[in-house]
Amino acid sequence: MTALTTRAALAATAVLLAATACSSGTDLADVDYYLDLSDDPMPASDMELSTLEGDPWRFTDVADDRLTLLFFGYTSCPDVCPMTMAEISLALENAEADADDFDVVMVTSDPARDTGEQLRSWLDRFDPDFQGVRGDIDVTVEAAMDYGVPIEAPQETDGEYLVSHGGRIIVLTPDGEAAGLFEEGVEADDIAELLPVLSGELL
Repeated sequence: MTALTTRAALAATAVLLAATACSSGTDLADVDYYLDLSDDPMPASDMELSTLEGDPWRFTDVADDRLTLLFFGYTSCPDVCPMTMAEISLALENAEADADDFDVVMVTSDPARDTGEQLRSWLDRFDPDFQGVRGDIDVTVEAAMDYGVPIEAPQETDGEYLVSHGGRIIVLTPDGEAAGLFEEGVEADDIAELLPVLSGELL
């Protein structure tokens, strides 16, 4: 075999390997911790809440050039909420440049106690760029249900203040539609793995 033929064979092998790598990319439908809704996304909720500065905010007000990771939770949560925010923060850090395609918005499910100042201070512990949204609890409950996240208004029972919230992370497209859901308890590495796939398919 001549040197030219050898080089041609190596080049063909490289092209084949590259094609194989591309074809074996992550298929969202095969990921057990992510529910892909991109073929039939949930419509944007039409509920109106408020930014931490008190300005009106709707779910269609998310960035028009990025995807949004949406979470319903509260700052006094002892486990799920801080863990979820920490995993999202670490996932974005691990994703490096792909993180630029994502915003993070947390809607409080405990607006009576989560003032704008409280929510801002809490989110800053994870990432100062994370956005907070709050509003009337009945409106918040309806908005969460619009995205398939069951929450209830806080209740005080036997001296205990109980706040119900879902643990899913919702992936919103630039028009506020829900294109998918990360299941509760998803870890940073799993989120980070899907971020470039999501931005590639949805932006």
